[in-house]
Amino acid sequence: MTSARAIRWSIAGVMTGVVTGLAAALPVAAVAAGGRLASTANGQTIFGIDGPRRAIVVFDIDRLTTRRNVVGPAEAAAARFIALGCLGDGVVAAVCRSGEDWSLQTFRTAADRAVDAAAPLQVVAIGRAAGPTDGVDLTVSHARGWLAIVGLPDPLPPVLRAAVATLRVGPLSDRHCPVPVEGYRPVAATVGPFDELVLALRPAAAGDDELAYHDSTGRELLRLAAGVRGTLGLDFNRSEGTLWALAADARGRRGLWRLDAAVAEGRQVVRPALIAAIAQPRDLVCPAPRSIIVSQGEDGGTITSIDPADVRSGAQP
Repeated sequence: MTSARAIRWSIAGVMTGVVTGLAAALPVAAVAAGGRLASTANGQTIFGIDGPRRAIVVFDIDRLTTRRNVVGPAEAAAARFIALGCLGDGVVAAVCRSGEDWSLQTFRTAADRAVDAAAPLQVVAIGRAAGPTDGVDLTVSHARGWLAIVGLPDPLPPVLRAAVATLRVGPLSDRHCPVPVEGYRPVAATVGPFDELVLALRPAAAGDDELAYHDSTGRELLRLAAGVRGTLGLDFNRSEGTLWALAADARGRRGLWRLDAAVAEGRQVVRPALIAAIAQPRDLVCPAPRSIIVSQGEDGGTITSIDPADVRSGAQP
């Protein structure tokens, strides 16, 4: 017997409160250009990677129709920005790749100009790898006290973590990181309501992804089948703790999913609900209680704003 109620996520999947209403398609509207996304702690500012121009751009949450460069653009030979996070006080961190060399670079952005992409505030070496960049993600704790990089190609560790103090990043290490799960690769990461590291794990064989929660020591707290596959991005709603994902299901339906916690036969499970069909999703952030920002298109070149309050009650598709 499956519970008829969808329930909000809390720490390690412990469930509190009730989310009403299941899935409904939402209209989407292209308003600006972006790519991989990150938001400030207060949710008022959105940063995005403009891959083709090798730049980092900024959007105001209330004016997504306009953007401006804050880092770059850079020449074609410059390092590519792969993943992005916000450390606070106008400092952004980016996973960068130049040939086979990987690094984490930070930049102090300015309100009146774009900073030089070739002059980072700090560079932390990661290592060398020739594998693909898809699935590489960067997430920063709510208090901006640590960050994690996931999905790096072999032979680099699948998860790296570093402390952040006074906007400086410490050495990257796989100490206190989740132990790799055989047959799975992390492809997206976010931080849970209680600062737990939450990973989307993709199986080597065809099948649904899994969600894994980890504490500050890297210990696994919970792992569940996600009910979706090909996950590209994860983030939690800041006020309700609702978990959102960009992914597809076994039927090939791709877009924005709400991953509800539910109870089936006395066990906790994930009940995915398709909220908005998106042909080429790229990344998402949930900067405010009533705002989900999604980048889409081949290069993440379109930004879409979706208000969860517009979701009407209805049957799961």
